[in-house]
Amino acid sequence: MRLSAVFAAAVCWTAIAQAQNPNILILVADDMGVDHVGAYGEGSNPAPTPTIDALAANGILFRNAWANAACSPTRADLLTGRYGFRTGVGFPIAQNGWALDLGEEIIPEVLDRFPTQGYKHACIGKWHLGNKFNGGSLAPNLAGFQHYAGTLGNITGALTYENYSRTVNGTTNTSTNYATTETVDDTIAWLQFVPDPWVCYVAFNAPHSPLHAPPAHLHNVTLPNVDPRNDPVPFYRAMVEAMDTEIARLFAALGPRMDNTVVIFIGDNGTPTQAAEPPFSPLKAKLTPYEGGLNVPLIISGPGIQLPGREVTALVDTTDIFPTVLELAGITMDQAFPPPSPITHDGVSMVRYLEIPGQMPIRDYVYSDLFHPNDPLGSGENRDWRMIRDERYKLIRTRSFQDPNFFQFYDLELDPWENVNLANSPMTPEQTAAATELVGVLDTLLNSGP
Repeated sequence: MRLSAVFAAAVCWTAIAQAQNPNILILVADDMGVDHVGAYGEGSNPAPTPTIDALAANGILFRNAWANAACSPTRADLLTGRYGFRTGVGFPIAQNGWALDLGEEIIPEVLDRFPTQGYKHACIGKWHLGNKFNGGSLAPNLAGFQHYAGTLGNITGALTYENYSRTVNGTTNTSTNYATTETVDDTIAWLQFVPDPWVCYVAFNAPHSPLHAPPAHLHNVTLPNVDPRNDPVPFYRAMVEAMDTEIARLFAALGPRMDNTVVIFIGDNGTPTQAAEPPFSPLKAKLTPYEGGLNVPLIISGPGIQLPGREVTALVDTTDIFPTVLELAGITMDQAFPPPSPITHDGVSMVRYLEIPGQMPIRDYVYSDLFHPNDPLGSGENRDWRMIRDERYKLIRTRSFQDPNFFQFYDLELDPWENVNLANSPMTPEQTAAATELVGVLDTLLNSGP
C-alpha cells in the first residue's frame, strides 16, 4: 500500500515537472573528484559535504561518470554535447591559442531557438572557454548566455580568492568578496529578477588553487598555521566545505522554487595531485588519463526523480548533460537537430535513468581525451591521450612522435586502481578480444568527422 502511494506520488510529481518546465541548475565544482564527496564513500578522508550528500540522498548518484582530465575540455563537452577532438578544446585554455569556437552551438543557444519553452539563462562563475582572440571579456555572452558574472579564467598569479578580476556582461572590475561567496551572491541576484523557467550554469572556482583558508564561518576544518602548499589537504577540504556551505545558502534562497528545480552537480575533473587521498594515487589524479583524473562526481536531484536515493552504475559522461538539459526543458535532440544534421553530437540523454529505476545501460562506452596544445585538428601535440572504456575494460592510447602505437589496457573490474597494464604481457583471448574491440570503436569514433 505504501509503495503504491509512493509510486503514484512520484508519477504525479513527474507530470507536474513536465507541465511546469522545471528550472535547471547546473553546479560545477572545479578540481573535485569522487574521493572528496562523502556520499561516494571512496576516499579515506573526504571533505565535509553535507549539502552535496543530501542531493544524493534525494536524487541519483552516478558512480561511473567520466569527464576530462582538465577543466576547459570538460566545460566544452558539457555545453556543446561534443567531444574535444570535435571542438578542438583538449587542454586548459590560455590567452594565446585555440579556444572554444563561437560558432559552436551551446545549451542556451538551443533554448533560444525554442522560445515557446520560455527559458531564460545565465552563466555564473568561472568561464575558461574564451580568450582575447575569441570574445575577450564578452566571450560568455557572445557564446550564447543572456547574462554572465564571474571570472573569465582561473584565479592565478598575484590574484587571490579575495582579490580577483570579476566580469559582468563584458565589464571587468576588481572584487574583494570571497570568490565562492561572490558566485552564490551573483546567482541569487540574477534569480531574484528572472521568472521561471530558467537554466543557470554555476561554475565555482573552488576548490581549485590557490589553496587558502576560507572565511571561518564557512567551514569547520581545523587548519594548521602553515603555508597551504606545505600541508595542502586540510586547506583543500576547507575550500570544499565552504563551497558546500554556500550551495546550501543558494538552495535556501531559492525557497519554494527548489520544488520545481532540477539540480545537476558535477566535478570538471579529478582531484589535483596535492589533495588526492588514499586509496587514490597522486600519480593518477588530475591531468592524467587514469580514473583518478576522469571519474568525477555526478549527482542529479529534483522533480521527476523516481525512487530517489538510488545509485546508477551505468557509464555516463559530461557530453550527456547537453541532451539531458534539453530533454528536461522539453526539447528532443531530433527537434533541435533534425536528421540528417551536419553537426555530430556525442551526448546521450540521462533522463531515462531519472525516470526508470533499473534502466539498463544506454551507453556501451565512454570516451575522453587530453591533448595539448589546443588545436581543432589535434596536430602538433606534445601531450596526446585518448581514453575509452566499456563496462569492464579501459584503453589509453597515446600518440607521440617517439611511439605512435603506445597504449595501456586495464581490467577495471579486477584492477580498479590501474596498477597492472595488461598490454605489457600476453593477454588472454577474452582480454585480446576486448582490447581489439575498444581499438576499433576508438578508431571509428576518431574518424567520424568534426
